[in-house]
Amino acid sequence: MADLITLWQQFILVTLRAGCFLLFCPPWNSRFIPMQVRALSVLGLALALTPVVSPWLPPFPADWPAGLLLVLREFLIGLTCGLVFRFLFAGVAMAGNLVAVYMGFGMATLLDPQTQAQNTVLAELLVLMTTLIFLTLNGHHVLLRLLVHSFQEVPLAPVVSLPGGLLKVTMDLGRLMFHLGVQLLAPVLALLFLTQLALGLVARAVPQIQVMIVGFPLTISLGFFFLSVTLMVTGAVLGDQVSDLAIPLEGILRVWKG
Repeated sequence: MADLITLWQQFILVTLRAGCFLLFCPPWNSRFIPMQVRALSVLGLALALTPVVSPWLPPFPADWPAGLLLVLREFLIGLTCGLVFRFLFAGVAMAGNLVAVYMGFGMATLLDPQTQAQNTVLAELLVLMTTLIFLTLNGHHVLLRLLVHSFQEVPLAPVVSLPGGLLKVTMDLGRLMFHLGVQLLAPVLALLFLTQLALGLVARAVPQIQVMIVGFPLTISLGFFFLSVTLMVTGAVLGDQVSDLAIPLEGILRVWKG
């Protein structure tokens, strides 16, 4: 009976960390996945991980203040790890929005049910493509391996203290987001800028041409053409970013380890 109670307590601890991790990480955090499916996936994952990570699990909290602090600490660890994925997808959405504005799609926005923010259709397309690349390159396997590794590197403890290097890691992730947003579709942005510059020179040289009428379909057509040409390169860049996700995630674990 005592062993059964111990296993149940260990299962609760593993469920806590797994739930906090998956709460902020794709594709489990998608609003398109029903809550029942997400809850059952967390429980099934915790059931499979409990025998594996049981040697590194601490004793179950003896009182509710210690349990509350444990929940808060696990929530913060899951939040910081989820920021890696958030910044990645935010950089992709930023690139799509920049290109959409240059193409003339800036007014055609829609509500993103995932972030509850206004995004262009092109940004949504790139985010879906990134999610597909993430799953194709087994990015979810990287996340699950990190989750198992975290029990050994960052043991569960009812102590809440933000590491000193956490701010620096977050700032590095912010720089990664802006760098990725420009790097992904920089050729398309440059070519569309040259197109707008050429249209301005034409309007200056030949005022009789209605540049506003000709410019919109021309910019949209050239934008789609340039985007289709650079899509293979964009996919390779996204693949490299997804493959290198383990590096910042391991860095965050080292920061929490101290």
